Amino acid sequence: MKNGTVGRRLGLGLFVALLVSTGCATPQQRLTRRLDEVLHRLSDTGAVVAARVVTLPEGRELYARNADVPFTPASNLKIPVSATGLDMFGADYTFKTYLALVGDDLWLIGTGDPGLGDPRLAKWRGETPTAVFDRWVRALEKRGVRTIAGHLYYYDGALDEQWVHPTWGESVLHWYGAPVSGLNFNDNCVDITVYPTEPGQPAGYTVMPPVQNATVINECVTSAEHAPTIEKLPGGNIYRLGGTCAKREELKSKPVDDSGAFTADALRTHLEAHGITIVGKTRRATAPPDGMLPPPADAIVAVHETPVRDILSRINTNSQNMFADALCKLTGQEYAARQGRKVPGSWSDGSAAIHAFLKRHGIDDGGLVVADGSGLSVDNRVTARLLTDLFALMLKRPDAPVFVDSLAKGGVNGTLEKRFAGLAGHVFAKTGYIEGVRALSGYVRTRRNEWLTFAIIYNRIPGAVEPYEALQDEAVRLLVEWPHVP
Repeated sequence: MKNGTVGRRLGLGLFVALLVSTGCATPQQRLTRRLDEVLHRLSDTGAVVAARVVTLPEGRELYARNADVPFTPASNLKIPVSATGLDMFGADYTFKTYLALVGDDLWLIGTGDPGLGDPRLAKWRGETPTAVFDRWVRALEKRGVRTIAGHLYYYDGALDEQWVHPTWGESVLHWYGAPVSGLNFNDNCVDITVYPTEPGQPAGYTVMPPVQNATVINECVTSAEHAPTIEKLPGGNIYRLGGTCAKREELKSKPVDDSGAFTADALRTHLEAHGITIVGKTRRATAPPDGMLPPPADAIVAVHETPVRDILSRINTNSQNMFADALCKLTGQEYAARQGRKVPGSWSDGSAAIHAFLKRHGIDDGGLVVADGSGLSVDNRVTARLLTDLFALMLKRPDAPVFVDSLAKGGVNGTLEKRFAGLAGHVFAKTGYIEGVRALSGYVRTRRNEWLTFAIIYNRIPGAVEPYEALQDEAVRLLVEWPHVP
């Protein structure tokens, strides 16, 4: 009897199982059975999964389940955001922040650069976040400037005034819900370090960066036990320290409310600490000097630049939300400008830019909803097919090495540093997590040095996401062995 006849009588699922049990299954059939078993192992909890696996560069689909169903992607939304941003600006573009002197006034002019004073980028360069301000002090001193007779103006209007998304809720009290504007510094967060003093006395603390407009309520007590806490209170840059302190520790970063005012505050505080006095006040400007961006060349004192490559790495390797939200808005601003609209960058224009990029390359964007750039919003949607098609596209581009290198590397760095032990050089992917969601998508280099792209997204997870993360890891380990499916 022919296999086709058997298949019709038994049903496809039972037929595949029969083939596997008799040793007649193809590698793809074995992979399908194993992935079904792994990915649906916890389906009785109510969690649902969307998944797809495709060979590269051929584009042959090896596996698909719910591949066209829109799922909440969490930080996997950063993939279309970063891919579109790379396409829009190019791998060698830099975003700039300007320090300028116009008459008696000092100007701090942002263009939406998220990297000014970023702690991780500074650490990569062997610097502190305020090292950029040290350079600006030297630039002013070189001009003989020790006193600013006028005001400190700051311009943060390159991006719109929707600094946080309305769906973020209480996330705005944590580092991952930091605001984004046209002027950003230190990830728009304060970093407070506590240290012990005398037993029973309040712990000491330092604030990075030093600023005037931040209130610290210190209820942390020096003790033999070490369990300090920090919380941001609503209604301003107000932070409460609690618990006990037995050793020096940098606490979790906490966001500020107004990133433009915060950046100007940090700059002014730093300048005055280094002997440069500003006589006037600190004022927000509604436009850059003479309406020009960049400002006139003869007015520029110093420029800070953040390369696109660094921004992509912070987005995809470390899943830095504010960077992704900034890049989404910056991409939208450039997209609008190319249409003749001179407007501040916004999430809505960023969404339009992403949809246009996907359509231009023939990728089905029907299930895509871009509410923000970071994936923190519960309103975002993406399909497993879109992600894998996009990964396939990006691997064909001349800037593919830049995009692939921006991803977290299994067992090596970023959000995958502690996952995929023993598989260094085989997994390049983006993680995603919000409540009820665990996502993972990217590339696999198999043992035979062949490439696959995959997407695995769980939604409706009840409780802890770690068991579903383990299923993702098990599935990806199977892909590494392709076509030898154990």
